[in-house]
Amino acid sequence: MEVVPLSVGRISRAWDEQGLDTAAAAAQIGSASTDGFTPAVAGAAARFTTAWERHATGLSDEAEARADRLRAVIADYLATDQAAGAHLLVLASYLRDPA
Repeated sequence: MEVVPLSVGRISRAWDEQGLDTAAAAAQIGSASTDGFTPAVAGAAARFTTAWERHATGLSDEAEARADRLRAVIADYLATDQAAGAHLLVLASYLRDPA
């Protein structure tokens, strides 16, 4: 399997944006008024908005968690490259004659 590290970064940012968008949607849903509904409908409308706000908040949390996991992958790439670079520097020391 081949992964392009920069694409992981771009995708993590896209998940961040998705998280922000769904968090904003959750806030809008949560602030929706049930004014204007009859008393018989207002309770159902309030339960509906509460359920959808909770759902949108969950989606936002999942998107943020996915972005965080992708950033962890990026950190692993960087740590691996740093370790490989350190080994190459040690290897380069063998190019010189110690005498």
